[in-house]
Amino acid sequence: MSAGPKRKSYYFSTRDLVLIAVVSAAGGVLSTYVGYLGNLMNKAVGVPFGAGQWMAGLHVFWFVFARAVVGRTGAATLAGVLKGLVEMFAGSTHGLPIVLVSLVEGLLVDAVLLPAGRRPSLGSLCLAGGISSASNVLVFQGLYFSGVSVGYVGLMTAFAFVSGAILGGYFAVGVLDVVSSARVLNLDEEAEGTRRAPSFRVIATLALAAVLAGGAIYYYTQVFQPFWTGPTCRVEGIVELAYDYRPIDFEDESVSVTAELKGAVTYVPPTEYAGVPLVSILERAGLRKQAREVRVVASDGYYAIFDLHDVVNRPEVILVQEDDTLRLVATGYEGAYWVRMVSKIVVCGDD
Repeated sequence: MSAGPKRKSYYFSTRDLVLIAVVSAAGGVLSTYVGYLGNLMNKAVGVPFGAGQWMAGLHVFWFVFARAVVGRTGAATLAGVLKGLVEMFAGSTHGLPIVLVSLVEGLLVDAVLLPAGRRPSLGSLCLAGGISSASNVLVFQGLYFSGVSVGYVGLMTAFAFVSGAILGGYFAVGVLDVVSSARVLNLDEEAEGTRRAPSFRVIATLALAAVLAGGAIYYYTQVFQPFWTGPTCRVEGIVELAYDYRPIDFEDESVSVTAELKGAVTYVPPTEYAGVPLVSILERAGLRKQAREVRVVASDGYYAIFDLHDVVNRPEVILVQEDDTLRLVATGYEGAYWVRMVSKIVVCGDD
């Protein structure tokens, strides 16, 4: 007697695909927040780049978590592609290359965990997070090589590895423990019945999650400026009249300059740019006597501070339009001052 047709089995179930999609989307949307945390770290230690790699593990957390939850090789790679696409369309300053970076990170998570089975150990997840996070330094160096010393690249890679092991691997296991205990996700029932998470890890996970959530609320309500508002930025601070700058209002004042970008990780040879001098934008607002410096702020919270007297005497420092965003071409300054996706220009006085 025929048993009837067999139901076709797929590698990823519908549940798996939904989980991967949700995790990837969350990671892509929150990527600018993680970048903001990295910028804060750089500012705190007084360097333009490097210390921010301590936050890099939060970028790969999503891939490690997706692989751990789904329990199948390929979940992290798929999450990497989706997260990269979401991040790109959400206005990443890196553009298309961020998809490649995320893809490599996801691939490495899957590769490291290939022999680990459906439920990898804590050590293997931490190792996967560390290697995946460290790869972003090397990929970015390959894409934007600027002659940075091997020692400096090695230091950044080490920072990223430690961050990936802790914030990517250990934190992912902690979150997995929390959602398993709360029965939010229906994981392997046999594994759930025999596995008990250490209370310290659960407490540490909840504490870190609370801190990150509070920071995200502050960032998206007080700092973040949507890139889709078009090529415009707010000019404010110690000025006679705050206003919204738009390139179309300054067409008659546009100039052309040839500038070379020399950054810690990026180099752009001498290129011709056309835009409006920063001094012209400031003069339109009307500078007050107590004004001393200018802070140019990006939509993700990154900023560069200029001496007002220096900027007033440098008409070659211009604001240019890049697609639907604004970028500061800081001629004569190092790459850290070339702010992308400018959302505010704030005139400040003495503290």
